[in-house]
Amino acid sequence: MRSARQTSIQLGPSAVLAALLVSATGCDGWPRYANKPSTDENALPPDAPPSSGIQVTWSAPTLEEENGSEPGEAVELALLEGIVHTGELSGMGWDVDASVKRVSACDNALAFPPDAPGTYTGDVDWVTVEIVETGVLCLSLLTDAEGSDEIGGSARIDAVLYSLDDCNEPTALFVEDGTSSPIGADLPVGTVEWAIGVEAGTMAAVGIAGFWPDDETLTLPWDAHLSLVPGIAAAPSALCPEVAE
Repeated sequence: MRSARQTSIQLGPSAVLAALLVSATGCDGWPRYANKPSTDENALPPDAPPSSGIQVTWSAPTLEEENGSEPGEAVELALLEGIVHTGELSGMGWDVDASVKRVSACDNALAFPPDAPGTYTGDVDWVTVEIVETGVLCLSLLTDAEGSDEIGGSARIDAVLYSLDDCNEPTALFVEDGTSSPIGADLPVGTVEWAIGVEAGTMAAVGIAGFWPDDETLTLPWDAHLSLVPGIAAAPSALCPEVAE
């Protein structure tokens, strides 16, 4: 019977060096998804946020008109469109003893103001939209730095989203997913951002007002960017555009 024979191969110094170089340079290509050339020249880099691939067409800035603390005329908003509104809150505070209207002109129960009892003592500004296509509504609200300093940076504001009835009055408010908390309620001055899914055909308005501190002499300028983007169920805000401050 033929006996088995083990064979060993001896590598020379140059071959060992070449193997080490191949091993070292090979690791430079990991992770593979970050280094493999894409067949799509418009593909996003692996570390880029998803919103980088979204291009929103913004309207020219519009000065918000005073409408007696009621929503104004709606602006149509389709996917990948955005509007820019500016305004200024005059006075801040909350009167817990104030009586407020609770039924709309269409005989629907009103959802405004967002807390009870009482109402705002200062100005309420509105940004009103008609949702043309189903998607995610994104808000980026920036309050003026000087105004924030004037009130010590500790003031609280609301930027609550309401749905409107046929009489253009707020009869329901949107709540954060999985909670009963109104979206955009009880927020600090500065930059406010939220995102929430909305259905085509919805008439909606963001009510912007300050409820603390109680001071009718305070003013707070604001800039609002409101846009409609495609939705991602697990992360509603993933495609919201970044807005320069």
